[in-house]
Amino acid sequence: MGYTMREVAKRAGVSPATVSRVLNKTQYIAPETEQRVREVVRELNYHQNVHARRLATGRSNMFGLVISEITNPYFPEIIRGFQAAAWDRGFDVLLCNTEYRHERASSAVRKLIESDVCGIAIMTSSLDQSATTELTAAGVGLVFCNLGPAGKLVSNIWIDYQRGIAQAIEHVVSIGHRWTAVIAGPEDNRTAITIIHHD
Repeated sequence: MGYTMREVAKRAGVSPATVSRVLNKTQYIAPETEQRVREVVRELNYHQNVHARRLATGRSNMFGLVISEITNPYFPEIIRGFQAAAWDRGFDVLLCNTEYRHERASSAVRKLIESDVCGIAIMTSSLDQSATTELTAAGVGLVFCNLGPAGKLVSNIWIDYQRGIAQAIEHVVSIGHRWTAVIAGPEDNRTAITIIHHD
């Protein structure tokens, strides 16, 4: 049988509100009080009811991260950094993998809205800008990578691929090579188009 927050509070000699503040890191608590609460939490193997907390606070503690393909070596560091930053702030991450398919990307967006995430980072080219309207209408903050302009609830991380490509070519030339080749992705991929059409 699971224990309630009230039982944890009683065992620790504090109020349920103090237990909540310790677990959610929402307010400063004296170190000795925090330690006592955490010891009781471990002793009772207490786990918060995330659904009850969401109902009580009206907020989710989850972010969504949408990527193209988990086996692509580009993404593991992004996932790791995103998850570490979220966890350090008391949030969890729902990871969605589109496999470069638009229908899967659209389905992921719907699932994340239904999961009441408080924000989504979209690191895939398999989602068009029409998703922005659906997400911002639901009050979900977005961070895109190389997809359209910033706006209300929308941020965009813009990578200067052309400068990066120029620097790569300059480096290759500087070490004595005179011929270069580029292996790019599909022609409907914005990143690949940038690389292919670089002069």
